[in-house]
Amino acid sequence: MKFRTLAVGLGISATALLVVPGSSATASLQPTAVQAGPNRVTKQYLDQRPVWKQCGDKELRTFCTKITVPRDWSKQALGEDIQIAVSKVAPVKGKPSRVVFGNPGGPGGAGLGMAPYLASQKELAKDHLAVGFDPRGTGDSTNVTCEGAPGYTMDARDRDPWNLDLIAEASRLTVPYCERQSRELLPYVNTAQTVQDMDLIRQLLGYDKIDYVGYSGGTWLGAYYQTYFGQHVGRFVLDSNTDFTRPWLDTFIAQPQGFERRFREDFAPWAANYDAQLKLGNSPRLVIRTYERLRAALKKQPAVEEFLDGSVKISYDQNTLDNIVTGDMYTKMDFPSLATDLAFLRELSDAQSKGGARAAQHKVDALPLARQQELVQRATRRTVGITPFGRAAGRPFADDAENATFTAVTCNDTEWPQGREYGDVLSARLGPKYPLLGWGMNENPCFYWDRPQLSMPVPTGKGLPTTLMVQSVHDPATNFSLASSAHSRYAGSRLVTITGEGDHGIYGGVNKCADKIVNTFLTTGKAPDKDTSCKGEGIPAPTAPQPGQYAEGAPLAKIEGFTKAVSGYLHS
Repeated sequence: MKFRTLAVGLGISATALLVVPGSSATASLQPTAVQAGPNRVTKQYLDQRPVWKQCGDKELRTFCTKITVPRDWSKQALGEDIQIAVSKVAPVKGKPSRVVFGNPGGPGGAGLGMAPYLASQKELAKDHLAVGFDPRGTGDSTNVTCEGAPGYTMDARDRDPWNLDLIAEASRLTVPYCERQSRELLPYVNTAQTVQDMDLIRQLLGYDKIDYVGYSGGTWLGAYYQTYFGQHVGRFVLDSNTDFTRPWLDTFIAQPQGFERRFREDFAPWAANYDAQLKLGNSPRLVIRTYERLRAALKKQPAVEEFLDGSVKISYDQNTLDNIVTGDMYTKMDFPSLATDLAFLRELSDAQSKGGARAAQHKVDALPLARQQELVQRATRRTVGITPFGRAAGRPFADDAENATFTAVTCNDTEWPQGREYGDVLSARLGPKYPLLGWGMNENPCFYWDRPQLSMPVPTGKGLPTTLMVQSVHDPATNFSLASSAHSRYAGSRLVTITGEGDHGIYGGVNKCADKIVNTFLTTGKAPDKDTSCKGEGIPAPTAPQPGQYAEGAPLAKIEGFTKAVSGYLHS
């Protein structure tokens, strides 16, 4: 899930957090109409015969296709169609008796890699056809874009009126860029439309029910599929949960506290414990001071350096630093890389302050090309899961398709307060407590969004089979309080809590106990009789970061690697 900001734990609902006098904090721009249920699929879409072609290396055994879906499911007769990219991996032996869909979150994350990822889970691969897809708007599916929209280059902590004006204007201007360049598709990039795309995939594959593994923003998508298509629900696993029973606003208000907790209570003590090796400070307080001092130095004098023989130029300022830190909070496997980068940037900043830009560039030039390539990738990457507006790099084929889809889904699905006052006051309230992300709560196009006339039913879980929810207690992007809140209102759900753990995305290698519970549920249908917990396996000692392959790393990183490996073949 992306970090537009996800932090509950404030003890109050986001909808009741504050109302600014004179603002329209509880009003949307348009009256809404309830999209209460799915639209009946017409013959032209049911009769299509997708042509599957191999995508990626043969060892992945992955086949991909594109299916045709209506731009607007309520107006199928218009013939205004878009394309959805789908992937599948069959068991090595025998015909599968079940099908499992997957979604990596975002919302807006490209998901073709979910098929080979799920097929790499040995227990699951024996009897399941594994299916992934790129949701409408992103990846190899028909894209939306907000290309050219102003980013948030200003410092979110700066409370000068002129800076707040710039943030508000950047947020407001994002809307016309998105609308103008997305060819009238933008209002239809929402969860109500996407779950109908999913169900058409189910029908074309010939299955009556689907099993499902959804991470982060994929928990929102999974809960809404259950709500719209309850009769086709099999075994659903929701991992690293949004509060899908509340508006998106509640989920994002929970994020600053989650990221701050992860940084201060997980990373800082870990780095301090290995100070002899990492040299960031021998106490959590000193580690945090190292970050704050570096941030202040880079704000005062950004380090602009050329990498890879001058082919790439990177400006290290306070925003670049913040993006690196927040991006590495998702998985403890990135803690060593973060520690290494903080130490390097401190040296770079010191060299610049003492010897000028030439001295800093000499520091870069002395690095091996492999290390330079790593720094370029980390400075320009996007984060997995939920991410703040304007903060993440995009992904082909529209360079910003994932970010634009994220913006469209979260702004379209549920109502947002309108106007700048709400965001400015919210950022002023959360910033002092949670400075890593709290100050940036006003960096949000949804406060200016012209929503479609859409009001989706609230997921309740009533009448559904058991839903298995998995959550780590220090998850930065989807705060534990979100899972707890949704679980309390979602009938028939079971919550598996991973104590002593903060990774975002658990199933698939983070915790053996959790993997066993999830695999048992997906392969046999047996869920725990009641809520249960698994003990975290701890944060390992720092080791030199290793170049990752698509089958290595944390679950969401693995999925992203698989997606890169199988994407693009439908364009050749």
